[in-house]
Amino acid sequence: MALGARLRALLARSSEPRTVISMHGERQVAVLSIALFLLIGLPLWWTTTRVYRAALPADAIHAFTPADPLRLPLVFHVDADAPLSAADALAVEQSAQILIETQRAPFADGEWRVRCEAAVRPGAAPDAPGHYTLRILTGTASSGVRVGADRSAAISVAQAASPRAVLAEAIAEIVAGEERRVRGQGALKYAPEYAVTLTLLNEDPVEGAVVDWDIEQALAAYMQPLVRAVQPLTKLALSSQVLYHGGPPPVTPLKADNLTYLTPDMLPHFVNSPSWNLASVDPISPMLNFVLFVPTLAAQPMRIMDEDQAARGGRKSAGSLPGSDAFLVSQWGGVAIANLPKGTRPGDRVVLSQDAMQRYMGLFITQLRQHLGVRSDIPLAPRRKSQAAKSAIDWV
Repeated sequence: MALGARLRALLARSSEPRTVISMHGERQVAVLSIALFLLIGLPLWWTTTRVYRAALPADAIHAFTPADPLRLPLVFHVDADAPLSAADALAVEQSAQILIETQRAPFADGEWRVRCEAAVRPGAAPDAPGHYTLRILTGTASSGVRVGADRSAAISVAQAASPRAVLAEAIAEIVAGEERRVRGQGALKYAPEYAVTLTLLNEDPVEGAVVDWDIEQALAAYMQPLVRAVQPLTKLALSSQVLYHGGPPPVTPLKADNLTYLTPDMLPHFVNSPSWNLASVDPISPMLNFVLFVPTLAAQPMRIMDEDQAARGGRKSAGSLPGSDAFLVSQWGGVAIANLPKGTRPGDRVVLSQDAMQRYMGLFITQLRQHLGVRSDIPLAPRRKSQAAKSAIDWV
């Protein structure tokens, strides 16, 4: 009863004519509502919906010191009529290093941080990569440097010139040239980490052989030394996979006597990205793919050569890697062709052992070094002397 009476009174009041006082009160309520929304509602909405942005530690960023560059050793052996003493070799090395540091250009943003260093040793150089032989010719009319083959140079030292100074200047000039080539030939933009994926790709295991590989042992023996050597510069995250039924490449190999071959102009179209599932396990880091491609038995052996070379009996193209059927794909990785042993029949199971993988891993390491901008004739670790203990150190 009481509720009904109140409703009737409210309805009766709403039907009454509106006065100036009532309209003024409504305006005040409207203005007050808008003011409350602007003063309280709008700041509350902005605070609860805005994107949180943490303050950057500007002082720590400005004080950040980049990681030390990767040091590549270049060893110079001085072969002179009068043997160079250890003290003289050390003095030449220090003088050359001072000249090298004074003429170096600063690193650019995104550039590989690579430095070459000189080490001076008396006597002729051993038969190993990364070594130079400097032959001293004294008593000449003028000083100068003549660069020969096989990483050798003849340095003429005039009677009035200081042999140490001439040697130091020559070594600094050679190191500067090597460093410019190292810094300039890297095809990849620098990144702190790369996802390196090695893939065994069998074109047709039904009509061909079932192929497997001892990739874990091969990676540990052949590629891990390189991974450890470049770790101060960048991280290489290794992974591997085996893909069956990869399907044929987009280009059809040409046929010659007892073999098939790919011409150099076919290589850019060889990678079948839509059919080859080469997805990386790391979606953030830049990816490098190295594919060991096993052709179908009907296409083996498969080579890389031009048509003239095929007509001359199958000599390999000068553009391919020496002694191999492999090619580099810029900004992507590399491909090596694996031809199975003669007599392999459809359905046979072939396992590429660690020893058999040494050849292919050497190709992939050479290609990886090209992508990283590290010359193949610069050793990153000491070579093992024992032939029985031969491992990836020879490929690094």
